[in-house]
Amino acid sequence: MATDARMLIVDSDVHGAQALASLMEQHGYPGPVLATSVWKAMESVEDSLPDVVVFSLYYPNVDPLLFCRALKQARPLLPIMVIISPGASLGKIETLGALAGGLDAVLERPLDEARFLAALQQVLAKRKLLTPSSIMGAAQAISNREHSVELAARTILFTDVRGSTQLLETTTTQMFFKELNYKLTQQVAVVRQFSGNVVKFTGDGLMASFQGFDRLTQAVRCALKILELEKEQTCQQLPMPFGQGLCDGLVVCGFVGEEKHERPDIFGWPVHLAARLCGHAPAGTLLMKKKDFDRIDPNGIPHAHAGFLEFRGMKEPVECVQVGLLTPTEPLHHG
Repeated sequence: MATDARMLIVDSDVHGAQALASLMEQHGYPGPVLATSVWKAMESVEDSLPDVVVFSLYYPNVDPLLFCRALKQARPLLPIMVIISPGASLGKIETLGALAGGLDAVLERPLDEARFLAALQQVLAKRKLLTPSSIMGAAQAISNREHSVELAARTILFTDVRGSTQLLETTTTQMFFKELNYKLTQQVAVVRQFSGNVVKFTGDGLMASFQGFDRLTQAVRCALKILELEKEQTCQQLPMPFGQGLCDGLVVCGFVGEEKHERPDIFGWPVHLAARLCGHAPAGTLLMKKKDFDRIDPNGIPHAHAGFLEFRGMKEPVECVQVGLLTPTEPLHHG
């Protein structure tokens, strides 16, 4: 049966992944996207927006269940099918499902073609029957569990002072840091107001993280509140405008630093892109991916299409939206 469902296959065995991809194409499916590592899979989910993910569970190096759990939290509607080694007990399969936040299908090697296709049709049909309330409930249940995993769905927000070097040249160092700390204290309060966490301070700005089903909406509301505070303080003696950047996706959460003095930190492609977006955002604006902006309710949010921007470390230009001003007041630098 032909279908337009897009598939992402995550398998360290290139030949196995290619064989499964060929099977899909023979039965009328679009050519699947192949990822041979968890890190490639994280990027592919954001770029290709698959309708179903097929994961081989003998994957080395990084526990794939962490990826599955984070993926379920980030995309509750996205079915995950797992292929496991032969001989796994029912108890082990149930444990795998619980750790991953719920698996839609578990199949054993050697893979039976007819059974796999039947299971695929079943999970795709189930996906269409899910209601918004059931999706939200499942995502929140996963989010509320103990945060012992290393991979998680997060929205990352960066803020950064514009023209800090020039400000230091026109005022005293004491006045500059007094005003900066005042602004950062305000921003911290706003981040917490919208259920976010401040990950760290970045010199003259901060990095914040938002989790849960409504993390993207909360992060955008937080950024808008910070912009609102900036507008209220434009007449102050030492103007200190901020730019902001935001990105949602799967990140790596861990602890870094000297032994016994480790601190929590977050890494990954969304963190890198959020920082780049922040660096390009004109003063008094928020810059974000159009794909992220399209996932929120835009009513009442002043915004403008910022075009496709190129960022260092990104293979492809990123389509962006600028929030806060109807038209850009500064050129958006490329690179």
